[in-house]
Amino acid sequence: MMKKLTWLLLILFSCCFTCLYGQDLLHVSGKDIVDSSGEPYILKGMGLGGWMLQEGYMLQTASFANPQHQIRARIADLIGEEDTQVFYDAWLANHVRKIDIDSLAAWGFNSVRLPIHYNLFTLPIEDEPVAGENTWLEVGFALTDSLIKWCKANDMYVVLDLHAAPGGQGQDEGISDYDTSKPSLWESEANRAKTIALWRKIAEKYVDETAIAGYDLINEPNWPLDGNTLLRELYGDITAAIREVDQNHIIFIEGNWFANDFTGLTPPWDDNMVYSPHKYWSINDQSSIQWVLDIREQNDIPLYLGETGENSNTWFRDAVELFETHNIGWAWWPMKKVESIAGPLSVTKSEDYQTLLDYWSNGGTKPTAEFARSTLMTLTEDLKLENSHYQKDVIDALFRQVEESGTIPFRTQEIPGRIDVTDFDLGANGEAYFDADIANYQVSTGSYTAWNQGWAYRNDGVDIELSSDPQSNGYNVGWISSDEWMKYDINVTESANYQVSVRVASGGEGGKFHLQADGSAITSVTDAPATGDWQGWQTVVIEDVILDTEDQKLTFYADQAGFNLSAIHFEVMGSTTEVDLQVVGGQTITNEKIQVDFNKRISGELNSEDFRFSLNNTAISISNLELDGRSLLFDIAREVSGGDELKLSYAGNGISANDGTMITAFSDKSITNTIRPMHEIPGQIEAEDFFVQSGIALEATTDTGGGENIGFLDRGDYLDYQVNILVAGEYLVTYRTAAESETGAAKATLIDENGIATVLHDISFEPTGGWQNWASTTIAEELPVGAFTLRIEITEPLFNINWIAFEQGLLLNVNSDLAKGIYPNPTSDWLTLTELDMSQTLTFKVFDLNGKLYQSGKIELNSHPGINVAALPEGIYVLQVFNKDQPQLTTRFIKQNSE
Repeated sequence: MMKKLTWLLLILFSCCFTCLYGQDLLHVSGKDIVDSSGEPYILKGMGLGGWMLQEGYMLQTASFANPQHQIRARIADLIGEEDTQVFYDAWLANHVRKIDIDSLAAWGFNSVRLPIHYNLFTLPIEDEPVAGENTWLEVGFALTDSLIKWCKANDMYVVLDLHAAPGGQGQDEGISDYDTSKPSLWESEANRAKTIALWRKIAEKYVDETAIAGYDLINEPNWPLDGNTLLRELYGDITAAIREVDQNHIIFIEGNWFANDFTGLTPPWDDNMVYSPHKYWSINDQSSIQWVLDIREQNDIPLYLGETGENSNTWFRDAVELFETHNIGWAWWPMKKVESIAGPLSVTKSEDYQTLLDYWSNGGTKPTAEFARSTLMTLTEDLKLENSHYQKDVIDALFRQVEESGTIPFRTQEIPGRIDVTDFDLGANGEAYFDADIANYQVSTGSYTAWNQGWAYRNDGVDIELSSDPQSNGYNVGWISSDEWMKYDINVTESANYQVSVRVASGGEGGKFHLQADGSAITSVTDAPATGDWQGWQTVVIEDVILDTEDQKLTFYADQAGFNLSAIHFEVMGSTTEVDLQVVGGQTITNEKIQVDFNKRISGELNSEDFRFSLNNTAISISNLELDGRSLLFDIAREVSGGDELKLSYAGNGISANDGTMITAFSDKSITNTIRPMHEIPGQIEAEDFFVQSGIALEATTDTGGGENIGFLDRGDYLDYQVNILVAGEYLVTYRTAAESETGAAKATLIDENGIATVLHDISFEPTGGWQNWASTTIAEELPVGAFTLRIEITEPLFNINWIAFEQGLLLNVNSDLAKGIYPNPTSDWLTLTELDMSQTLTFKVFDLNGKLYQSGKIELNSHPGINVAALPEGIYVLQVFNKDQPQLTTRFIKQNSE
C-alpha cells in the first residue's frame, strides 16, 4: 500500500510540475541542445530587438541619433524629461505584449531572444549612491517576468541576452547604447564588476525557471581586445558567478567583432555551454558556416545562430534551411521596426513622425511640445501588434517554404475585377515569381544588392514602390527586367470574353508583356508604351481575352523591360463564343518539345498528321502529341538549335474549344525559339547568349559592336553556354570586361554530357575605370574536341562581361608565355626585344590570330632595339622574328590603344 501511495504521489507531483513549469529545462549534450529526454531541440526564435533597447536604425534616427541615450536626449529636448519618461513607459508597455508572443507561437516560433538593457535592472555606475554597490531596479525584472509568463503559456523558451552591458561593449554605439563620453565596459573595472553582479542576480532569480533556455552573456562585443584575453577573463568571471547560484541553464558565448571572432574562447570552460555566432548578408552555403562547423566538431559543443535576418525572403528561406540541415538553432532579428519590409511586423510611420525626423535631421522650426508629445505617444500606440502591418510573406519564407516547395495564395483575387499586381503568390523565386535580384550577399561579394528597390509592401525580390495610380491599391511593381514574371491565385466567377486593361507607366522607351493562365499564354505579346514618366499611368487595352471558371493561376510575364505595372482590370464583354478559337503563342520547351497555346481550352480528336512543323523551311515530323488544357505539347523528331526558325501549320478540322467554337486551318504561325545557340569554337561568344544563368542582369553596352553586356554580378553567379569545340588544341581565350574600381575574377569549367566537370582556368580582370570602359584579358588554354557546357562562374564580383573569344591558328605554334622575348606586354607603341642576338640581321612579321599579315620588315637596332606597333588596331597578335628566314622567336602580344 505504501509503495502504491508513493508512486501515486510521484505521478501527481510530476503532473503538477509539468502544469506548473510547462516545459523541461534544455541542456547541452555533446554537439546538441537537448530536452529532458535527450532529444535534440532546435531553437527557432525571434529577437525582440527595439523593446528594452532602442537602436537608431529601427526608429530611422541613426543618422543623427544612433544609440538610445542620444534618441532619448532628442526627445527630452522637445517634450521635457517628465513626458519623456511617460513616452518610454508606454514604449515598454506596448512594444511586446501577450498578443505578440501568442502570435509568434502561432506563426511557428518556439522561442524568443530578449535583448536586455542593463539600465532597466540596475543603475549606471555613475548614478550609484554608493560606489561599487548595486542598486537593483524592478522594472526590468517585471518586464522579463511578464515575458516568461506569456512564453510559458505557449511552451516557448526565452534566451536572455545582455545587449547593452554596463558602459557599452562595443564601438558600434547603437548596438549597446555606448556613450563615448564615459568609460566603456572594457575601460572600467567597475562596469565589469556590475556586469558580473547583474548576471549573478539574474541567475539567482531564474535558477529554477524552465522556460528560460539560457543566458547569452554579452551581445556582439566589438572592441580591440588583444587575443580576446579580457573578453575571455570576463566570460570566465560571469560564468563562475552564475554557477555559484545556477547549475541549470545553458550559457551562450559570442565571439568578439560582432559575435564571430572566437580567438581565445576555445575550448569551452563549462559543460553546459553553447557558442553563438551571428550571420548577416553572406551566401547561404555550407562554406559560409564551415568555420563554425569546424569549431563545433573540434570542441564537441553546440551552435546557436543568435542573430540573423535583415535580408530578403529568399535569403531567409535559404538561411533557415542551411541552419536546420546542420542542426543549428536560430533567432531572427528583429520583430518590429518603423516602416520595414524585412521583419514580421512593420510599425507605421506617420506624417507627423516624419516631421519630427526631418526636424531632428535638418533643423528648422522647432515643433511644439504638444505636437511632439502627441506624435510620440501615437508612435507608442502604433507599436501595438494590432496596429502594425503583418508581413505574412516573411513568415511564409521562414517556415512553410523551408518545409515544402510550391506556392500558396497571398490572396485569391476575383475576376471580373482588379488584379493588384503586388499580391502575387507566396513562394520562392522561380515558383511564385521570378526576379533577377533576390537577396543581399554583400559580406561574400563586396557588393550591396537591393532586392526590393522600392522598399515597400513585401520582402520578396519583386521591386515594389508607392504608386500615384488611382486605379491601383497604392503600390506598383517597378524596375522590371526582361523575363521577370509574377503568378497570381485567381477565382474566375464567369467564363467569358474579357477586356483586359493593363495599367503601365514608363519614363523610358517602354517594353513588352503577355499574360498566361495556368501556364498557357492567353494574350499575344503586347507593347507597353512610353508614357513620359515612371508615374505617368496609361491603360493598355487587350480585347477578346478568354478566361473560364477552371482557370486558377494568372501569370504576368515581362517579355521586354522598360515599364512599371500597377494593376490589371478584367471586364466581361460577352460570351466566349463571340471569339474564334485561335493560336495565341508557342515556344520551345526543350530542343525536342514545343508548346502551342490557344486562347481557349480545347478538346476533340488529336491527329498529329493535321499539323506540320517547319524547321528553317524544312518539314520535320511529330513523334507525339498531347493535350494540356489550353496547350498542345508536341514532341518532334529533330533537335532544335539556337537561332533555328520554327513555324507551325494546321490543316485539320477535329479540334474545337470547350464552348464549341472550331479552329480554322492556318499556315506558318511563328514559334518562339527559346533555345540558346550552340557556339562553335574557335569563335566569339556574346555574353548574353547564355543557355542558363543564375544571378546576372543585362544592360545595353557602349562597347564596339553595341548590343548587351552582362553585369550586376555577385560571387557564385554563373553562366552556361552550349559549345562545340571543332578542333582540339591550344587557344587564346579573351574576355572583354569592364569594371569601375574592383578587380574581378571568374572560373571557366567544361562539363561533358555525363556531367563530368573539368576546370579550365581561373582568371582575374583589372579595373578599367568605368562600367563601360572596356578592356581585353587573354589566357592560353588547351581545349578538347566535342560538345560541352561551358560554365563561367563569378569568383570575385564587380565587373561586366561583353564577350568571350576563342582564337586558334598560328597559336598552335606559340609558346603559352605571353611575355616571352618581349616587353612591355600589353603595349601601345614599341615592343622591345630580349633574349636575342641583336648583332644579327633580324626581320619580323606580325599576324592577327587568323593568320592575316599586318606588318613586316627589318628590325632596326640603331634607334630602338624593337618594333614600333603603334599603327596596329587594338587586339591580339602573333610576332615572329627571323634570322635569314629561320624563326628565332614566335610569341603573342596584346596591342592597346594609348590613353
